[in-house]
Amino acid sequence: MSRKPDAMDLLAMARPASLDRGSRVSADDMLLMATAEAPGESSRGPSRPGPTPSRPRLWALWAPLATAAIVVLVFALVTNLASAPAVLDPPRTNQELFDLADRIEKLPAESGAYWREATIHGGHVSSDGYGIMLVERIEIWQPRDPADPVLTKLWEPGARPATARDERAWRAAGAPARVKAFCRNGGRCSRIPIVDEPKGCQYSLKVDSKDVHPEEKAGMLTMADLAALPTDPAGLVERLRAYHESRKGPGLMEQPFEKSLPITARYLLGTSLTPAQRAAVIRVLAGLPTVKVVGTVTDPLGRKGLSVDLGESGDYGQLPAYYRQILDPGTGRTLSSVTYASRTVSGVTKGEVVNYSARGPESGWTGPPPSSPKGCKKEGR
Repeated sequence: MSRKPDAMDLLAMARPASLDRGSRVSADDMLLMATAEAPGESSRGPSRPGPTPSRPRLWALWAPLATAAIVVLVFALVTNLASAPAVLDPPRTNQELFDLADRIEKLPAESGAYWREATIHGGHVSSDGYGIMLVERIEIWQPRDPADPVLTKLWEPGARPATARDERAWRAAGAPARVKAFCRNGGRCSRIPIVDEPKGCQYSLKVDSKDVHPEEKAGMLTMADLAALPTDPAGLVERLRAYHESRKGPGLMEQPFEKSLPITARYLLGTSLTPAQRAAVIRVLAGLPTVKVVGTVTDPLGRKGLSVDLGESGDYGQLPAYYRQILDPGTGRTLSSVTYASRTVSGVTKGEVVNYSARGPESGWTGPPPSSPKGCKKEGR
């Protein structure tokens, strides 16, 4: 990143060479020369009658004009220096997030009767000497009106080799159509099909009971709560603080508010917020001391996004890991939440993706869902 010139750099570029120290003629010298009396004038006595030599008369006419011209010149130089463009403040920490918020806050708000959220989950599993990525897919159509039914679609899990190295090992093992995924006590192991995309969809379409609302069960905000969130960062923080205090309990809400705030913000960027609300969430994130922009990366679904470190780290199973939130540079929404290996161990390379939750491109506001989704069987049949 190029360094912005500081104030002294800008002044040095704007400063005329004749005003520099050591120049042959300084500004003070120019003024002194312009206002000094002509040579010999101060020693002359009273004027005597008779013709005045032409040289002094010309000097007398020229001196005031020259003085005025030089004063105007110096004044212009000083004025130009004084009116030089103001030096911009240095970039703020997480400037990329502030810029993203500025870009998206005036995007047109979307509308629809349902918020459709498609999510693809991936998790690394060791299997017969190579790694596989266990892939699952879930889709929920959440109504704006809680009296309308919720559509939930679930796909059976599938798998694929985790990396190109794992694919070579899988092929060397005969490219089995089903691979070991989970083993229970006693040695029984479930086997998952190798597929490009999850298959075997089932669905349910029913009105949620108020007692078992999916967002309430997760301790998260309802559709009405989301719609009412403020669009200014300070107001948003206070609203989330009040919500946190009113919902204290096991899990996320058990933590202190300051510790849970980055996680709550991460959740909010995948919901039905308006562009102005998302901009407020991003500004809150940008101002948190634990948050740091990492740069532009490619997410597990092959999309370019802005990678953000929320200050979270831990373990994925027995593997030390760190987490990143990847944001869509066009909308500010979450593209993926990704877990990476912190070091090379157990056949996993440092920096390798070991777990992710990616937002499907179908997600967004839409109309009512079909009563019988194509390619899906009704739950229980």
